Amino acid sequence: MMTTQVVNAIFHAFFSLCYQDFSPGTITGVLLYLPTNFLIVRAALQEKYLYSYYEAVLLFIAGAIAFTLFELLGPKLMVFIVLLLPFYYIIMNNLSKNIHYRV
Repeated sequence: MMTTQVVNAIFHAFFSLCYQDFSPGTITGVLLYLPTNFLIVRAALQEKYLYSYYEAVLLFIAGAIAFTLFELLGPKLMVFIVLLLPFYYIIMNNLSKNIHYRV
């Protein structure tokens, strides 16, 4: 969810500047989506749902790739994403046992 909102905000802001034309999505993206998602990531780090900013960035990149592929391939992609999620949690849980610090 975070990725779609942040990508949406960046998309609207970029094209508003690029075409020098007003887009209502720019206001929503910049004033609502970006600050809200920043607060969510910060809370997830404080409550240790995320272990570092590095993990948050990796999740954002993975989400952006999934979002793009979903636009290209359609809902079939969601099956693969759901099947891959357990591997992510296994890998992150193993890494979190070895990392005793937060970045």
